[in-house]
Amino acid sequence: MRRGLAMRRTTSVIVVTAALVLGVPTLLSGQAAGSGRGGRDGNRGQVAPTVPITPSVATYQGEKNGDTRIFRLTATEFQQQLATFPIRNATVWGWQVTGRPETRSTPGPTLVAYEGERIQFVVTNNLPQPTSLHPHGTHQPNENDGVAGINFDPINPGETRTYTPYRPGHAGTFAYHTHTNTATQEPRGVVGLITILPQRVAWMDKPNVDIGMTLQTFNPDGPDADDTTVPGEGGKMLNPSDEGGLIAPMPDDRGMFPFFTINGKTGDASNTGVPGAPNGPIKVNQGDLVQIRLYNASSMSHAMHMHGTDMTVVDINGHPVSPQTVTAKAIAPGEFFTVRFRANNPGTWIFHCSFPGHQANAGKSGFQGAPVGMTRIIQVGNAAPVPAAYFGPPS
Repeated sequence: MRRGLAMRRTTSVIVVTAALVLGVPTLLSGQAAGSGRGGRDGNRGQVAPTVPITPSVATYQGEKNGDTRIFRLTATEFQQQLATFPIRNATVWGWQVTGRPETRSTPGPTLVAYEGERIQFVVTNNLPQPTSLHPHGTHQPNENDGVAGINFDPINPGETRTYTPYRPGHAGTFAYHTHTNTATQEPRGVVGLITILPQRVAWMDKPNVDIGMTLQTFNPDGPDADDTTVPGEGGKMLNPSDEGGLIAPMPDDRGMFPFFTINGKTGDASNTGVPGAPNGPIKVNQGDLVQIRLYNASSMSHAMHMHGTDMTVVDINGHPVSPQTVTAKAIAPGEFFTVRFRANNPGTWIFHCSFPGHQANAGKSGFQGAPVGMTRIIQVGNAAPVPAAYFGPPS
Protein backbone atom coordinates (compact mmCIF):
# COMPACT_ATOMS: atom_id res chain seq x y z
CA MET A 1 0.00 0.00 0.00
CA ARG A 2 0.95 3.72 -0.17
CA ARG A 3 3.14 3.22 -3.26
CA GLY A 4 2.00 6.56 -4.60
CA LEU A 5 3.66 8.26 -1.64
CA ALA A 6 6.84 6.23 -1.54
CA MET A 7 8.41 7.05 -4.92
CA ARG A 8 11.96 7.81 -3.80
CA ARG A 9 14.10 7.84 -0.71
CA THR A 10 16.25 10.60 0.76
CA THR A 11 18.73 10.65 3.59
CA SER A 12 18.43 12.78 6.68
CA VAL A 13 20.62 13.83 9.59
CA ILE A 14 20.11 12.87 13.22
CA VAL A 15 20.66 16.09 15.15
CA VAL A 16 20.25 14.80 18.72
CA THR A 17 20.96 11.24 19.83
CA ALA A 18 19.13 9.08 22.33
CA ALA A 19 20.08 8.81 25.98
CA LEU A 20 20.64 5.34 27.42
CA VAL A 21 22.08 4.84 30.90
CA LEU A 22 22.56 1.41 32.47
CA GLY A 23 19.77 0.76 34.93
CA VAL A 24 17.70 3.69 33.64
CA PRO A 25 14.72 3.29 31.29
CA THR A 26 15.46 3.78 27.61
CA LEU A 27 14.42 7.37 26.99
CA LEU A 28 14.47 8.85 23.49
CA SER A 29 13.52 12.39 24.40
CA GLY A 30 15.53 14.08 21.71
CA GLN A 31 15.65 11.98 18.57
CA ALA A 32 15.30 14.62 15.89
CA ALA A 33 13.25 14.74 12.74
CA GLY A 34 15.00 12.81 10.01
CA SER A 35 15.72 9.63 11.97
CA GLY A 36 14.09 7.39 9.40
CA ARG A 37 17.12 5.32 8.45
CA GLY A 38 17.70 1.72 9.44
CA GLY A 39 19.50 -1.43 8.43
CA ARG A 40 18.10 -2.74 5.17
CA ASP A 41 17.47 -6.41 4.54
CA GLY A 42 18.58 -6.75 0.92
CA ASN A 43 16.75 -10.05 0.41
CA ARG A 44 13.29 -8.91 1.43
CA GLY A 45 13.49 -5.09 1.29
CA GLN A 46 12.51 -4.93 4.97
CA VAL A 47 13.92 -2.38 7.41
CA ALA A 48 13.42 -1.29 11.00
CA PRO A 49 10.60 1.26 11.40
CA THR A 50 11.19 4.93 12.08
CA VAL A 51 10.92 5.73 15.79
CA PRO A 52 8.45 8.62 16.22
CA ILE A 53 9.49 11.96 17.63
CA THR A 54 7.12 13.99 19.79
CA PRO A 55 7.91 17.73 19.75
CA SER A 56 8.09 19.21 23.28
CA VAL A 57 7.52 15.75 24.82
CA ALA A 58 9.80 12.82 25.76
CA THR A 59 9.70 9.57 23.79
CA TYR A 60 9.97 6.60 26.18
CA GLN A 61 10.82 3.02 25.13
CA GLY A 62 10.60 1.60 28.64
CA GLU A 63 12.64 -1.24 30.12
CA LYS A 64 13.02 -4.48 28.19
CA ASN A 65 12.62 -7.73 30.16
CA GLY A 66 12.47 -10.69 27.80
CA ASP A 67 9.49 -10.14 25.50
CA THR A 68 7.98 -7.54 27.85
CA ARG A 69 8.49 -3.77 27.69
CA ILE A 70 7.85 -2.18 31.10
CA PHE A 71 6.68 1.43 31.34
CA ARG A 72 7.08 3.04 34.77
CA LEU A 73 4.90 6.14 34.93
CA THR A 74 3.92 8.60 37.64
CA ALA A 75 0.82 10.80 37.50
CA THR A 76 1.73 14.11 39.08
CA GLU A 77 1.01 17.84 39.35
CA PHE A 78 3.46 20.45 38.05
CA GLN A 79 3.87 23.77 36.26
CA GLN A 80 4.00 23.77 32.45
CA GLN A 81 4.30 26.63 30.02
CA LEU A 82 1.26 26.46 27.73
CA ALA A 83 1.63 29.79 25.91
CA THR A 84 3.47 33.13 25.98
CA PHE A 85 0.34 35.29 26.22
CA PRO A 86 -1.95 36.23 27.89
CA ILE A 87 -0.62 33.69 30.41
CA ARG A 88 2.52 31.56 30.40
CA ASN A 89 2.65 28.83 33.01
CA ALA A 90 -0.20 26.85 34.52
CA THR A 91 -0.45 24.15 37.14
CA VAL A 92 -1.45 21.01 35.25
CA TRP A 93 -1.74 17.29 35.90
CA GLY A 94 0.21 14.95 33.67
CA TRP A 95 2.72 12.11 33.53
CA GLN A 96 6.44 11.56 33.92
CA VAL A 97 8.78 8.60 33.71
CA THR A 98 9.03 7.49 37.34
CA GLY A 99 12.16 8.94 38.91
CA ARG A 100 12.75 11.28 35.95
CA PRO A 101 11.07 14.62 36.81
CA GLU A 102 12.62 16.28 33.76
CA THR A 103 10.27 14.17 31.60
CA ARG A 104 7.03 15.41 33.15
CA SER A 105 4.58 16.94 30.72
CA THR A 106 1.05 16.99 29.47
CA PRO A 107 0.59 15.07 27.30
CA GLY A 108 2.81 12.56 29.05
CA PRO A 109 5.83 10.84 27.50
CA THR A 110 5.07 9.02 24.25
CA LEU A 111 5.37 5.27 24.85
CA VAL A 112 6.96 3.19 22.08
CA ALA A 113 6.81 -0.60 21.82
CA TYR A 114 6.94 -3.13 18.99
CA GLU A 115 4.35 -5.51 17.60
CA GLY A 116 4.62 -8.96 19.21
CA GLU A 117 6.01 -7.60 22.47
CA ARG A 118 4.05 -7.56 25.69
CA ILE A 119 3.66 -4.23 27.45
CA GLN A 120 3.31 -3.63 31.18
CA PHE A 121 2.48 -0.48 33.14
CA VAL A 122 3.77 0.26 36.63
CA VAL A 123 1.81 3.33 37.73
CA THR A 124 2.50 5.57 40.72
CA ASN A 125 -0.07 8.16 41.79
CA ASN A 126 1.29 11.49 43.07
CA LEU A 127 -1.98 13.34 42.42
CA PRO A 128 -4.13 14.57 45.32
CA GLN A 129 -6.94 12.14 44.42
CA PRO A 130 -7.26 8.52 43.21
CA THR A 131 -6.46 7.89 39.55
CA SER A 132 -5.91 5.08 37.03
CA LEU A 133 -4.33 4.39 33.65
CA HIS A 134 -6.56 3.24 30.82
CA PRO A 135 -4.89 2.04 27.57
CA HIS A 136 -7.13 3.60 24.90
CA GLY A 137 -7.44 1.55 21.71
CA THR A 138 -5.30 -1.47 22.62
CA HIS A 139 -6.65 -4.97 23.33
CA GLN A 140 -5.93 -5.05 27.06
CA PRO A 141 -7.30 -7.73 29.41
CA ASN A 142 -10.22 -6.62 31.55
CA GLU A 143 -8.15 -6.23 34.71
CA ASN A 144 -6.00 -3.65 32.88
CA ASP A 145 -8.89 -1.53 31.62
CA GLY A 146 -8.55 1.03 34.40
CA VAL A 147 -12.22 2.08 34.63
CA ALA A 148 -12.75 3.14 38.23
CA GLY A 149 -15.75 1.67 40.04
CA ILE A 150 -16.54 -0.81 37.26
CA ASN A 151 -13.56 -3.05 36.54
CA PHE A 152 -10.70 -1.39 38.45
CA ASP A 153 -10.04 -0.16 41.99
CA PRO A 154 -8.46 3.30 41.60
CA ILE A 155 -4.83 3.86 42.56
CA ASN A 156 -4.83 5.95 45.73
CA PRO A 157 -2.48 8.91 46.26
CA GLY A 158 1.01 7.63 47.12
CA GLU A 159 0.23 4.11 45.85
CA THR A 160 1.93 2.17 43.03
CA ARG A 161 0.03 -0.40 40.95
CA THR A 162 1.61 -3.01 38.64
CA TYR A 163 -0.54 -4.00 35.66
CA THR A 164 -0.60 -7.43 34.04
CA PRO A 165 1.71 -7.75 30.99
CA TYR A 166 -0.25 -8.12 27.74
CA ARG A 167 0.09 -7.93 23.97
CA PRO A 168 -1.69 -4.80 22.68
CA GLY A 169 -3.15 -6.54 19.63
CA HIS A 170 -1.64 -4.86 16.57
CA ALA A 171 0.59 -2.03 15.45
CA GLY A 172 -0.89 1.47 15.43
CA THR A 173 -1.34 4.74 17.30
CA PHE A 174 -3.15 4.59 20.65
CA ALA A 175 -3.28 6.50 23.93
CA TYR A 176 -3.19 6.19 27.70
CA HIS A 177 -5.26 8.34 30.02
CA THR A 178 -7.00 8.34 33.36
CA HIS A 179 -10.42 6.71 33.67
CA THR A 180 -11.03 7.97 37.22
CA ASN A 181 -12.87 11.25 37.81
CA THR A 182 -12.41 11.70 34.08
CA ALA A 183 -14.24 15.03 33.76
CA THR A 184 -11.64 16.63 36.01
CA GLN A 185 -8.47 14.65 35.37
CA GLU A 186 -8.38 14.35 31.57
CA PRO A 187 -8.89 18.08 30.89
CA ARG A 188 -6.12 18.82 33.38
CA GLY A 189 -3.77 16.72 31.27
CA VAL A 190 -3.62 13.10 32.49
CA VAL A 191 -3.20 11.77 28.93
CA GLY A 192 -0.42 10.47 26.68
CA LEU A 193 0.32 8.73 23.38
CA ILE A 194 1.16 5.06 22.75
CA THR A 195 2.80 3.95 19.51
CA ILE A 196 3.06 0.24 18.68
CA LEU A 197 5.49 -0.15 15.78
CA PRO A 198 5.78 -3.13 13.43
CA GLN A 199 9.00 -5.10 13.79
CA ARG A 200 9.92 -4.47 10.14
CA VAL A 201 8.45 -2.39 7.34
CA ALA A 202 8.89 -2.33 3.59
CA TRP A 203 11.83 -0.08 2.72
CA MET A 204 9.78 1.87 0.18
CA ASP A 205 6.96 2.38 2.72
CA LYS A 206 9.09 3.77 5.54
CA PRO A 207 8.75 7.49 6.39
CA ASN A 208 11.90 9.52 6.91
CA VAL A 209 10.19 11.42 9.71
CA ASP A 210 7.42 10.14 12.04
CA ILE A 211 5.85 12.78 14.31
CA GLY A 212 3.42 12.27 17.20
CA MET A 213 0.98 15.08 18.06
CA THR A 214 -1.68 15.24 20.78
CA LEU A 215 -4.41 17.89 20.55
CA GLN A 216 -5.64 19.44 23.83
CA THR A 217 -7.71 22.40 25.00
CA PHE A 218 -7.36 24.49 28.17
CA ASN A 219 -9.78 27.04 29.59
CA PRO A 220 -9.12 30.06 31.84
CA ASP A 221 -12.81 30.85 32.37
CA GLY A 222 -14.49 27.45 32.64
CA PRO A 223 -17.85 26.99 34.34
CA ASP A 224 -16.15 25.36 37.33
CA ALA A 225 -13.47 28.03 37.69
CA ASP A 226 -14.41 28.78 41.30
CA ASP A 227 -13.78 25.16 42.27
CA THR A 228 -10.88 23.91 40.15
CA THR A 229 -8.72 26.88 39.25
CA VAL A 230 -5.02 26.42 38.79
CA PRO A 231 -2.72 29.45 38.77
CA GLY A 232 -1.23 31.06 35.69
CA GLU A 233 1.47 33.71 35.44
CA GLY A 234 0.61 37.32 34.72
CA GLY A 235 -3.07 36.81 33.95
CA LYS A 236 -6.31 35.22 35.01
CA MET A 237 -6.49 32.00 36.96
CA LEU A 238 -6.14 29.12 34.49
CA ASN A 239 -7.73 25.72 34.60
CA PRO A 240 -8.28 23.17 31.85
CA SER A 241 -12.03 22.96 31.33
CA ASP A 242 -14.07 19.82 31.75
CA GLU A 243 -16.90 21.27 29.68
CA GLY A 244 -17.97 18.91 26.89
CA GLY A 245 -19.12 19.94 23.42
CA LEU A 246 -20.86 18.58 20.34
CA ILE A 247 -18.93 18.17 17.11
CA ALA A 248 -19.70 21.13 14.86
CA PRO A 249 -18.28 22.23 11.51
CA MET A 250 -17.32 25.68 12.83
CA PRO A 251 -17.79 25.90 16.58
CA ASP A 252 -17.92 29.34 18.18
CA ASP A 253 -16.04 28.18 21.25
CA ARG A 254 -13.29 30.72 21.84
CA GLY A 255 -14.77 31.60 25.22
CA MET A 256 -15.19 27.95 26.21
CA PHE A 257 -11.68 26.74 25.32
CA PRO A 258 -9.45 29.79 24.79
CA PHE A 259 -6.17 27.82 24.66
CA PHE A 260 -5.71 25.23 21.91
CA THR A 261 -2.47 23.25 21.99
CA ILE A 262 -0.41 20.63 20.18
CA ASN A 263 1.66 18.57 22.61
CA GLY A 264 0.71 20.94 25.41
CA LYS A 265 1.93 24.11 23.67
CA THR A 266 0.35 26.89 21.65
CA GLY A 267 2.27 27.79 18.50
CA ASP A 268 4.04 30.72 20.12
CA ALA A 269 5.32 28.43 22.93
CA SER A 270 6.27 25.53 20.64
CA ASN A 271 9.97 26.29 21.08
CA THR A 272 9.70 25.07 24.69
CA GLY A 273 9.35 21.58 26.14
CA VAL A 274 11.14 18.85 28.04
CA PRO A 275 14.96 19.03 27.91
CA GLY A 276 16.38 17.39 24.80
CA ALA A 277 13.05 17.07 22.99
CA PRO A 278 12.75 18.44 19.44
CA ASN A 279 11.42 21.89 20.33
CA GLY A 280 10.75 24.77 17.96
CA PRO A 281 10.13 24.41 14.21
CA ILE A 282 10.16 20.81 12.97
CA LYS A 283 12.88 20.62 10.32
CA VAL A 284 12.76 18.06 7.52
CA ASN A 285 14.78 17.60 4.36
CA GLN A 286 13.32 18.40 0.98
CA GLY A 287 12.02 15.15 -0.49
CA ASP A 288 11.43 13.47 2.88
CA LEU A 289 8.36 11.32 3.37
CA VAL A 290 6.78 12.80 6.50
CA GLN A 291 4.23 10.99 8.68
CA ILE A 292 2.13 12.65 11.40
CA ARG A 293 0.22 10.60 14.01
CA LEU A 294 -2.62 12.58 15.60
CA TYR A 295 -4.57 11.94 18.81
CA ASN A 296 -7.45 14.22 19.78
CA ALA A 297 -7.41 14.34 23.59
CA SER A 298 -9.79 17.30 23.69
CA SER A 299 -13.58 17.23 23.91
CA MET A 300 -14.24 18.87 20.54
CA SER A 301 -13.41 18.20 16.91
CA HIS A 302 -10.58 19.84 14.98
CA ALA A 303 -9.87 20.11 11.24
CA MET A 304 -6.13 19.63 10.72
CA HIS A 305 -4.49 21.13 7.64
CA MET A 306 -0.94 21.20 6.24
CA HIS A 307 0.11 24.21 4.18
CA GLY A 308 1.95 23.84 0.88
CA THR A 309 0.95 20.26 0.04
CA ASP A 310 -1.84 17.71 0.13
CA MET A 311 -1.95 15.09 2.88
CA THR A 312 -2.79 11.42 2.47
CA VAL A 313 -4.70 9.63 5.24
CA VAL A 314 -3.18 6.15 5.68
CA ASP A 315 -4.46 4.98 9.08
CA ILE A 316 -7.54 5.65 11.22
CA ASN A 317 -7.84 4.47 14.83
CA GLY A 318 -4.91 2.07 14.54
CA HIS A 319 -6.03 0.40 11.31
CA PRO A 320 -4.60 0.99 7.82
CA VAL A 321 -7.07 2.42 5.30
CA SER A 322 -7.09 2.90 1.55
CA PRO A 323 -5.05 6.08 0.99
CA GLN A 324 -7.25 9.18 0.81
CA THR A 325 -5.82 12.52 -0.33
CA VAL A 326 -7.20 15.48 1.62
CA THR A 327 -6.54 19.17 2.19
CA ALA A 328 -7.89 19.09 5.74
CA LYS A 329 -9.03 16.20 7.91
CA ALA A 330 -11.52 16.40 10.79
CA ILE A 331 -10.65 14.46 13.92
CA ALA A 332 -13.26 13.73 16.59
CA PRO A 333 -12.62 13.54 20.36
CA GLY A 334 -10.79 10.35 21.31
CA GLU A 335 -9.93 9.56 17.69
CA PHE A 336 -6.59 8.83 16.02
CA PHE A 337 -5.48 9.22 12.44
CA THR A 338 -2.19 9.16 10.55
CA VAL A 339 -1.38 11.30 7.52
CA ARG A 340 1.60 11.44 5.19
CA PHE A 341 2.99 13.96 2.75
CA ARG A 342 6.06 14.24 0.54
CA ALA A 343 8.05 17.33 1.55
CA ASN A 344 8.81 18.50 -1.98
CA ASN A 345 7.84 22.15 -1.48
CA PRO A 346 10.66 24.01 0.33
CA GLY A 347 9.89 26.74 2.82
CA THR A 348 8.43 27.48 6.23
CA TRP A 349 4.92 26.04 6.58
CA ILE A 350 2.35 25.47 9.30
CA PHE A 351 0.31 22.45 10.34
CA HIS A 352 -2.72 23.65 12.26
CA CYS A 353 -6.42 23.41 13.01
CA SER A 354 -8.41 25.20 10.31
CA PHE A 355 -11.05 26.59 12.69
CA PRO A 356 -10.15 30.31 13.02
CA GLY A 357 -10.77 30.48 16.76
CA HIS A 358 -8.43 27.54 17.34
CA GLN A 359 -5.52 29.52 15.83
CA ALA A 360 -5.61 32.12 18.62
CA ASN A 361 -4.80 32.38 22.32
CA ALA A 362 -7.89 33.54 24.19
CA GLY A 363 -9.17 34.96 20.90
CA LYS A 364 -5.97 36.90 20.12
CA SER A 365 -3.46 36.31 17.32
CA GLY A 366 0.30 36.43 17.70
CA PHE A 367 3.15 38.47 16.21
CA GLN A 368 1.89 40.56 13.27
CA GLY A 369 -1.40 38.64 13.43
CA ALA A 370 0.27 35.23 13.12
CA PRO A 371 -1.63 32.03 13.95
CA VAL A 372 -0.78 30.66 17.38
CA GLY A 373 -3.09 28.26 19.26
CA MET A 374 -3.22 24.78 17.70
CA THR A 375 -0.29 25.39 15.33
CA ARG A 376 3.10 23.79 14.65
CA ILE A 377 5.73 25.10 12.23
CA ILE A 378 7.33 22.65 9.78
CA GLN A 379 10.35 23.80 7.76
CA VAL A 380 11.24 21.99 4.54
CA GLY A 381 14.79 22.25 3.21
CA ASN A 382 16.85 25.42 3.66
CA ALA A 383 13.98 27.57 4.90
CA ALA A 384 14.43 31.06 6.28
CA PRO A 385 14.39 31.29 10.08
CA VAL A 386 11.11 32.01 11.83
CA PRO A 387 11.14 35.56 13.28
CA ALA A 388 12.18 35.36 16.92
CA ALA A 389 9.30 37.68 17.80
CA TYR A 390 6.84 34.92 16.85
CA PHE A 391 7.86 32.99 19.98
CA GLY A 392 6.54 35.59 22.37
CA PRO A 393 3.60 37.85 23.11
CA PRO A 394 2.56 40.23 20.31
CA SER A 395 3.97 43.73 20.72
